[in-house]
Amino acid sequence: MNSNIVLIGFMGCGKSSIGRRLAKRMNYGFLDSDDLIIARAQGTSISELFAEEGEERFRDRETAELRELVDAKNIVLATGGGAILREENRALLHRIGRIVCLHADPETLFERASRNRKRPLLNVENPRGAFNALLESRVPIYEAAADIQIDATGLPHEQTIEEIIRALALDLNEKTGFEPSRASGSSV
Repeated sequence: MNSNIVLIGFMGCGKSSIGRRLAKRMNYGFLDSDDLIIARAQGTSISELFAEEGEERFRDRETAELRELVDAKNIVLATGGGAILREENRALLHRIGRIVCLHADPETLFERASRNRKRPLLNVENPRGAFNALLESRVPIYEAAADIQIDATGLPHEQTIEEIIRALALDLNEKTGFEPSRASGSSV
């Protein structure tokens, strides 16, 4: 079973900031799919790529980066909020690692996402309307793709990381039948 961790979720849920801390805690490498796309595009920002090439071409770039990560080891990968839109990407993410969906209440997500003026899908006349429509359309896809779901509403990053680690351990125990008490020789 692949030990990588893939973070998915809507914009503003904390994938990158939590991912960096989680990777450090686990002694893993940290990758952000948006950063990989920017590097391959020689520094062109996500907003510029959306404006110059459109969303479909951006999604092609995203898929190409995910293909490159299928054989990666010991990484935490933070994905862009729309990475789960393509079925191929969802399959690639499952091949890369365990998928953890981070979510928070809509007010928290909108407040965080609004702080970043570089979000191309919110650079519209009615950002709140666009946000709500995107969130509503994506939540079922996040939930279906996730192996684990973590509600980070109101949680400090360190507590969110603890929740992720705990949930991953429980998930692994369920999948393998491993019981820590038996492994330690305990006679419970």
